[in-house]
Amino acid sequence: MDKFKEDFLEKVKSDKLDEIMGVLNRAQLFGLTTEVVYTALKEMGDNPKFSPLLCLQIAAEDWDI
Repeated sequence: MDKFKEDFLEKVKSDKLDEIMGVLNRAQLFGLTTEVVYTALKEMGDNPKFSPLLCLQIAAEDWDI
């Protein structure tokens, strides 16, 4: 497995998956899944040391959900 995948999987612990799904479910309820995921991916690119969960949380906050 390449270094990027290993780093990503290290950041996403199994106990965080429930929280990630919670953010994505809220985004879906508001019809903003695409926007939140896009914003989170952009945040991950801008701040590679942030966890995927934190990036999703920031994105959800940016979209007021």
